[in-house]
Amino acid sequence: MRSFIINFFKKGSARTLRAKKNITVSFISKGVSILISFLIVPLTLSYVGKVEYGIWMTLSSIIHWFAFFDVGLGNGLRNKLAEALALDDTKQAKIYVSSAFAIISGISLMMLAGFYITAHYVSWNKILNTEAISNSTLLNVVLVVFFFFCLDFVFKLLSSILRAQQRYAYTDIINIVAQLAGLIAIFVLVKTTEGSLLNLCLIYAGKAPVVTFIAGLFLFTGSLKHLRPSFRYIQLRQALPLINLGVKFFISQIFYLIITQSSVILIVQFFCLEDVTVFNLAKRYMTIGTMLYMMVLTPFLTAFTEAYTKKDYVWIRSIIKQLNTIWLLLCVGTIILVLAYRLFFKLWVGDEIVVPFSLILALATSGILHTFYNKYTLFLNGVGLIKLQLYILGGQAMLFIPLSYLFYKLQFGLSSVVISQIILYIPAAVIFYKQYHKVINEKATGIWAK
Repeated sequence: MRSFIINFFKKGSARTLRAKKNITVSFISKGVSILISFLIVPLTLSYVGKVEYGIWMTLSSIIHWFAFFDVGLGNGLRNKLAEALALDDTKQAKIYVSSAFAIISGISLMMLAGFYITAHYVSWNKILNTEAISNSTLLNVVLVVFFFFCLDFVFKLLSSILRAQQRYAYTDIINIVAQLAGLIAIFVLVKTTEGSLLNLCLIYAGKAPVVTFIAGLFLFTGSLKHLRPSFRYIQLRQALPLINLGVKFFISQIFYLIITQSSVILIVQFFCLEDVTVFNLAKRYMTIGTMLYMMVLTPFLTAFTEAYTKKDYVWIRSIIKQLNTIWLLLCVGTIILVLAYRLFFKLWVGDEIVVPFSLILALATSGILHTFYNKYTLFLNGVGLIKLQLYILGGQAMLFIPLSYLFYKLQFGLSSVVISQIILYIPAAVIFYKQYHKVINEKATGIWAK
């Protein structure tokens, strides 16, 4: 065993070894992350109850939509910064980082000011479909959550910088520290205070930006000192490549948000806040396998960029083949999760939450389909071929809400939105599989090469 571990971390190209190290750290951190996420749910439910927890989940989904106002700058920074660092152009790299922080900070301030003004004229009771909490209380909660979101909106550029250097393990560590801080804070709240939605949102919304800010202070005075943002390196004209590439990612992000994040909003409108809690807990349980698969997948994003630039197609094919094997293991794991879900929920939250088997089965199918083509879209994103994705995602976004409403009217219950996703994922899986093979065999032309 010892020799196997040593060989695992010593055999392979430098690119492969970096990925192995990132994946190993990611496995450990994600394992801890999954454990924390399951520990924090019963604590939270005992603190505020299903309705308030449903409000938090719905609010976080709504506010998450504002993330697309970064116009894809984070993804654009990752790609362009990786290119500059590969060419040892530290000055250009610092210009990209400084300009990106300047642009995102400006956008964040405008969003915060605009949201603060308009939020006072919105009926949050209607949006959240509840009269259990007064509109004035909901307003305060929304403003607090959005304030922390705006901070995180800026600070999360640190993640793009680390990923451009293929230091994915650092982002995993930052996330796990934030989750641990949240778990400890919720535990203290449960033991020392009465249930409060505002306190809950302060913890949930504040943990990520606070921890990321502290991490940024350490990194930008240490290993990232050469990339530390500076006013004199802000050159918006030279940042245009970030925006040009980012706009494509920006549009795809909007479409992706409609397909994934609008699910909770549709559930709260079709059903009620308690059903939002049921849906989200079921989704959290059934995405255990997906999370594990994605933590293997993600470190290869920048590696694919580097390999494709150097035309190392043999390495790319080898990695995709290995990822396919891991995907088959994911399918087996997903089946086990389906078979064990009743026992798990009994141990996790007792009899308080009852999850329909149809929802579990739909989530399993959706997850298997989505992860099947994730490796191909990751490769395509890494090499900047996302135009076809824009068309596919655009079509999915247009059809998702009408399909969800149709299945809701046909009385498919909480599974309605997931069945819609399954229908939309099937043709996407076929198309992206085909595009990957055309690109890797250098036969891609027309739309397949864009």
